[in-house]
Order: sequence, then C-alpha cells, then structure tokens
Amino acid sequence: MSSKENSWPTVAIATLLAAMAMTAGAAAQSADDDTVLPPVPKPRFTVVDGDTVRFGPQTVRLFGIDAPERSQTCDDGQWRAGLLARKALEDFISGRPVNCKLVDTDKKTNPPVAQCFAGEDDLQEKMVAAGWAWSLPGSKERYASEEREAMERKLGVHGHKCVSPAEWRAMLRREAIRREQGG
Repeated sequence: MSSKENSWPTVAIATLLAAMAMTAGAAAQSADDDTVLPPVPKPRFTVVDGDTVRFGPQTVRLFGIDAPERSQTCDDGQWRAGLLARKALEDFISGRPVNCKLVDTDKKTNPPVAQCFAGEDDLQEKMVAAGWAWSLPGSKERYASEEREAMERKLGVHGHKCVSPAEWRAMLRREAIRREQGG
C-alpha cells in the first residue's frame, strides 16, 4: 500500500476528532454561560385551525371547506368545536410532510387557497368526511357527498348544535354592533 493510500483514513479520523473537540469546547463554553439561551428553531409548518395551515410565514387556506373557528363552540358553549377541528387536522397530518397545490386566493383576506395533502390523503376530504368541516358552496361541490354522509352519521359538528363558521362570524359581528350601540 502506498503512503498516499494509507494517509486517507488518518486524515479523515484526524478531521473527525478535531471537529468533535471543537464541538465539545463550544458546548462546554455555552454550558458555563447561563445568560445566553440557544436559539430555538421555529417549526416550518403549523396548523392554525381546522382549515388553515402555515408554512413558515405563509398562511394557506384549505380549498373548498370551512371548519369551525379556533374559538367557536357549539352546544351552547359546552363543546369546543374549533379546538377539536384543529386537533383533528393535526391528527390527519400525523407528522407527515404536507404538500399543497394552489387553487385560488381568498378574496376577503388574500391568503392563497390550496388543496393540501399529507401523503396521498386529501386533507380537505378527511376533514369534511369526519364532520370537522363543512363543504363550501361554490367550490364545485367538491366535498358535498362527504358532507352529506357525515351529516347522516352525525359525525363531528353534525352531531352537535353547531352553526357554520360563516353564521358564527355573522353572529359575533351582530353582537359586537349591539354592544357598541349600548344594547
């Protein structure tokens, strides 16, 4: 074996040991300095609510569905539909990568509207089929059959005294106006 061939493992091992020594020194230094907090990475992907996700700073609305708002309740305030819908979407994703295909832009609030998938699973279809979201009229009735079945089986919001998120938001606006007018 030539000396050139023999030096490769030695150089690789020496480089590895040097890197380990530098890392250990940096770790020891940061352990001594308790006034400096290490940076905490922000998650790249988050579920905002039952029909909204965020990729870093970009908010994306799920296409064709309307899920309860985060603070929305049903059954006279006894059932927290918004929080449960958010949890359902997180459960359907199950830590898998989410891919979205741009469909449109929300006319009122401007975020992109996209059809999103976790693996092969259509997240919109899953939410509507499980009763955690309503199919939006005007979205070519894409999820209407899943909604009918969820209603028949009284799944999710359909098994409780819930109003659609649009009705709930309108109710909140009416209450705010009433309060402003002193009534």
